[in-house]
Amino acid sequence: MPTPADSLAATTAHDHRAAAPARAVRADAPPARTLLWQAALLGVSGDALLRDGPVGPGLAIWIGVLALAVLSLTWSAGRRVPRESAIWLGVAGVLGALTASRASEALRAFDVLFAIAALGLAAIALRDRTLALHAERLRDTLWAGAAIVRNTARGIVPLALRELFATDHRRTDLASRIRLGARLTIIAGTLLLVFGSLLRSADPIFARLVRLPDLDVETLVSHLFVAGFFAWIAGGWAYGALVESPAKGRAPLGLPFTLRSLDVTTALGTLAALFSAYVLTQLGWFFGGERFLHATTGLTAAEYARQGFFQMVWVVALVVPVLLVTRAALAPETALTRRHTLLSLPIVGLLGAIILSAALRMRLYVDYYGLTTERLYTLVIMGWLAIVLILLATTVLRGRGRPFVAGSVATALMLLAGLHVVVPDVLVARVNLARAERATSELAPALDLRHLATLSGDAAPLAVRATLDAPLAPPAGATADAWNDQRCDAASSLLERWGPASHVVRARSEAGAWRTWNAGETAAVRAVGARSAALRGVVHDACARVRAARRAAPYR
Repeated sequence: MPTPADSLAATTAHDHRAAAPARAVRADAPPARTLLWQAALLGVSGDALLRDGPVGPGLAIWIGVLALAVLSLTWSAGRRVPRESAIWLGVAGVLGALTASRASEALRAFDVLFAIAALGLAAIALRDRTLALHAERLRDTLWAGAAIVRNTARGIVPLALRELFATDHRRTDLASRIRLGARLTIIAGTLLLVFGSLLRSADPIFARLVRLPDLDVETLVSHLFVAGFFAWIAGGWAYGALVESPAKGRAPLGLPFTLRSLDVTTALGTLAALFSAYVLTQLGWFFGGERFLHATTGLTAAEYARQGFFQMVWVVALVVPVLLVTRAALAPETALTRRHTLLSLPIVGLLGAIILSAALRMRLYVDYYGLTTERLYTLVIMGWLAIVLILLATTVLRGRGRPFVAGSVATALMLLAGLHVVVPDVLVARVNLARAERATSELAPALDLRHLATLSGDAAPLAVRATLDAPLAPPAGATADAWNDQRCDAASSLLERWGPASHVVRARSEAGAWRTWNAGETAAVRAVGARSAALRGVVHDACARVRAARRAAPYR
């Protein structure tokens, strides 16, 4: 029968085990030298493929090289790549390839950001397959992601220095001599290169006696910097995924604060009351129309439509983490969990009404001012937030939190794929063209050719057609001078951006241009090149009219 002393000893031993620091390196980590060589390979390939920008076929190829390095490192450690990691590496490669399909800078930025996120999720699954999308708690995934970001920022230099200056008596004499020679060569070569270059430039006599290799120092430094940058981040990413112990930096069991019944009621009740008041005010303009707006605010419908849209997006985006954090901070009481659900569901419904109000305001905006890519992307983000709210109500608020993160990530990827199909800039151009065709009075302004010509290369064929088919006479709502000014600017912009003498065409003839090749830009160059003579005719005619009008202006 155990005595109280035995129980105390067992408790003390348990406390010591709990207080013991987590092991810094996992037992099945790949060899440090192998990791360093792979990081160097990724750095050199990054310099070769991505030095002109992280878009185009070069990005997809580099992600493929990274996937092969992961495969090599896991095999060297006697491990296998988890299925989820392989899927996310494949998703990152597809997203990298998509950067070569569309010319929209915003869409390519989303592709790069999502590719980085996919690589982060791949690293989390490599670190611990139970911490990725199917983790029991969202904060487990967030803490693991923070560890990957921390290691990526720290880079591979600490490991490289430890490996270079380490003393290991178990190595053979030949290996020790090679390490010593490499270390001394790096030290002496760095000092000679830096101080020798300075002394040669300081004195011509010394420069005649000492000859350094005839190198383009600026180009060499540029290559070393780019290669070092990619070796730094890739090595740090691999260290966090494959070397550092997943037990290090685990998420805490609970949040540093706990919410009780009055806390939850006050917080969520306040939000519900505030959102209810806001939705009631929206019903006024929805049913009362412009007369109600002018009577209550003094604004016209057009002026009202221009404001408040982005603020509503932020409201929806901020409420989702509030609901998640309050749910995670609840005291372990069934009645309290039920109260949180009952108070959260009305908030979700009210947020749906706010999203509907934002969509209706967007419709007003488009009717009066036309569509822009910024407004379209914001509307898409708000639509995704509506999906997140539905997932939140059907998973987290019903006690099934695991599918929430997976569903949110999957729907975001589906929306991104949908944007590649519809192409935002092309959709904006088509909506504005259709709106201009319906413009029959001064209340419906004419097509903004200048804005159409500033869209990405995906919309360039539509912009070329609209510019060349534009009538000489100004449409309703536009003066002759303003219309000629628009035609002049639109044709000039198209020729400058995509014409035979444009920067894009010159860059396509440079060595290695295939790394940043883009299908949308190719279509734009082809469309403008085929009609370049007609566009130059528009420039000659419209710009001449503009110059004549400006010369005649002082005499009017």
